[in-house]
Amino acid sequence: MKIFKRTVVLLAVMFVMFGYSAKSYAEGTAVIDLDKIRENYTVAQELSADLKIKEAELQKFVIDAQKQMQEAKSPLEKNNLEAKLGEQFNIKRNAYAKDQTQKWGVIEDTVIKIIKEVSSSKKFDLVLNKQVVIDGGSDITDEVIKKLNTQSKSSSKK
Repeated sequence: MKIFKRTVVLLAVMFVMFGYSAKSYAEGTAVIDLDKIRENYTVAQELSADLKIKEAELQKFVIDAQKQMQEAKSPLEKNNLEAKLGEQFNIKRNAYAKDQTQKWGVIEDTVIKIIKEVSSSKKFDLVLNKQVVIDGGSDITDEVIKKLNTQSKSSSKK
């Protein structure tokens, strides 16, 4: 059993070293700050603002539902109202979550596409998230943000 564990550890170390040495011959490494992109990409900002509006709408719905529940005259009416309003809330919440997931997916796909375009044009072989890099790498975040915002302006004019 000890021999098996040693072999597994040795193989893991070899793979890590091989992967590291293979990438050391790369043209270069780029880093990207995904948080900065989310904060400065206009389409992501608009979707974040939409998120706040939808959350406020859901909160208003809950407050209104609570008022209606308090005004119920009988326990039966309260139970029926609770079931009806709970179902309405779930429908609204699920529709909203599905819409947000779809929209964030489109944004994510667009961001990844632009990161690949910028890194290719600069001949980078590797792009890493800036938050996991201690030192090194060329930061292409601002170029990606500029290209994303330029692309979103031109597509919104169409």
